[in-house]
Amino acid sequence: MKTLILICSTIYIVVLYTVANSQTPYPKNWDFTSIGQTGDDWKLVLGPTGNAGAHGGQLCFNQTGNYIDNQYYSFESDTIDLALWTEGELLFSVQQNIRNGDKLYIYYLDGVDMLWYGWDISGENGVYLVDFPTTAILFSVDFNTNTNGNINGKYVHIDYMYITDPGGTALPVTLLDFNGHAHDNSNHLNWSTASESNSDYFEVEHSLDAYEWTSIGTVPAAGNSNMTLGYSMIHESPRFAINYYRLVQYDWDGVFEIFDTIAIDNRKKEKRIVKYVSLSGKEIDPESTIGLVIGIYDDGTTSKVYLK
Repeated sequence: MKTLILICSTIYIVVLYTVANSQTPYPKNWDFTSIGQTGDDWKLVLGPTGNAGAHGGQLCFNQTGNYIDNQYYSFESDTIDLALWTEGELLFSVQQNIRNGDKLYIYYLDGVDMLWYGWDISGENGVYLVDFPTTAILFSVDFNTNTNGNINGKYVHIDYMYITDPGGTALPVTLLDFNGHAHDNSNHLNWSTASESNSDYFEVEHSLDAYEWTSIGTVPAAGNSNMTLGYSMIHESPRFAINYYRLVQYDWDGVFEIFDTIAIDNRKKEKRIVKYVSLSGKEIDPESTIGLVIGIYDDGTTSKVYLK
């Protein structure tokens, strides 16, 4: 169990907030789609696994209805490296209905003195913004239910957590979109930018599980631009599976940004005949027809079929 030794900053309620770009190549927008799996941002390090974890894109302490009494839960993030950051800001959204005496905290581990610091957010609801030092090396969310009372209808949900450097230098590319589609035996990938500054090149990475990535090619960037520019790449002969792609942008100094992942479903689908027609084109009932007819498949193709 961690001990809160410092409430290090005032908590500001945020109604509307635009996240600033950071000069680090790894700005963190933590994903709560799943917890503790390979490649996940967070893991449960203390507390029962059956009642706390990811649910509907949130970090939840009441997956099975109500949270459990007399427990101490602790989720921890992966380690982070903020050596290039000038400042640290944490933006998070929380929704909770807890008993008097139950406590909810957000902590960070300071890499200098290896002590935990943080904020008591028990009972808070809404979007909040707090400052933290760039010596932080990981974060945690801790919930202590060591009190008495009815737990019916009690819950804690962390909707999202985002850390950024408001004083950092903006990354060089404003990406408008990144999408793709299957065509014949290839996948066509397209993206566009609204502006570019000192951008060197784009790298397209491919994966079959969205965890292990391999580069499939690079495309030179414009360098500097204040107009909309379009880019494309073709991935020939992708696997008959769900293929994942992500875009990595590098600037001339080697700083890079990884954009969101997209998926293209290339699984081979079995065709099925949706109707039969005679050789003259008239639809027929296959149950009462004998002889050579034409079968029309669900993809619009046809074949000759002999009905017995």
